[in-house]
Amino acid sequence: MSLRSPALRPPRVRVYYDGMDSAHPEAHGEPQPLFTPGEKRDPTLRFRSTLRADDLIGRSPPMVELLRQLSLLAPLDVSVLLTGPSGTGKTHVARVMHASSPRAAAGNFVELSCANLPDNLVESELFGAAPGAHSTALRAVEGKVFAARGGTLLLDEIAELSLPAQAKLLQLLQSREYYPLGASRPRAADVRVIAATNCDLKARVARREFREDLYYRLHVVPIRVPSLAERRDDIPELAQHFCVRACVRHRLPPLHLSQWTLATAQAASWPGNIRELANAVEAAVIRAAGEGAREVETRHLFPDREDRHESAPPQNYREALRRFQTQLVRSTLEDSNWNVAEAARRLALTRAHIYNLMQTLDISRP
Repeated sequence: MSLRSPALRPPRVRVYYDGMDSAHPEAHGEPQPLFTPGEKRDPTLRFRSTLRADDLIGRSPPMVELLRQLSLLAPLDVSVLLTGPSGTGKTHVARVMHASSPRAAAGNFVELSCANLPDNLVESELFGAAPGAHSTALRAVEGKVFAARGGTLLLDEIAELSLPAQAKLLQLLQSREYYPLGASRPRAADVRVIAATNCDLKARVARREFREDLYYRLHVVPIRVPSLAERRDDIPELAQHFCVRACVRHRLPPLHLSQWTLATAQAASWPGNIRELANAVEAAVIRAAGEGAREVETRHLFPDREDRHESAPPQNYREALRRFQTQLVRSTLEDSNWNVAEAARRLALTRAHIYNLMQTLDISRP
């Protein structure tokens, strides 16, 4: 039943777009809806239709924006810089970009973590080496750039790349050529480069730890992958997804997280982001299956909690609401380093409201 009488309904406004001729069949017909009914329920659908992103779970505003950027950039043959806290899924986002691009049919997705290699092997691992270029290169070594030919190369932890390797990477991006270590002739580089970092590259540039020209070359198209603290509404759906995945992986009977466990997880602090949540849910599923439980309860997900009495489901609505508010406000304050203004911004509340909640819920900084 409508809450607004027909007499008070606003008049329909017909919008005509530039270039639409009056003879166009839609010019005098009914205006086309901006969103389909499905898109109203899930605003990510219009972007998912152009991506292979089934495992990118979530429908929160930060995820809508992330998927919008991915749908725009995935088909373009441009370098991309992925930023965001550790554990947010930057590698998975890079895989989605590759799988949704024309390069998926032409080459492989190759990943190189710049943080796990000693400086004297980074260039050889990345660009390859001619025979005798160094003590371990007894024969020609094909680097990651060659392995990713026609496809996509992800350079994870790009901030840890040595300065000499940064210079070679810049040359690759500018000229589409590179020199294997010890080689006298360049090779063509048919590869798309995606770089990822959880560091402040601009600060690294200021400290002369990262080349400024390479920074601006990579920063043309930056994408920030949001933390879980920024997309709490996605946590229940993520948790259930990880629960199903763990049951399948370990061949366990089907389980699901109880509603109270989902609410507790949504209010909890996850400094390790998606990686921490996925590991915690997997461990909780194993504990619950070991007990023969039908549902994953809070005690399975948070076995080390001091407030064990809080793990039991609440007895009534008021108790449930108070518990949820306490956990949500406390975890948001912790994620914000107890900056009340920042916590208020994240929760879309005023500072005065946060202070009132802290007093009412007996929340204080340790």
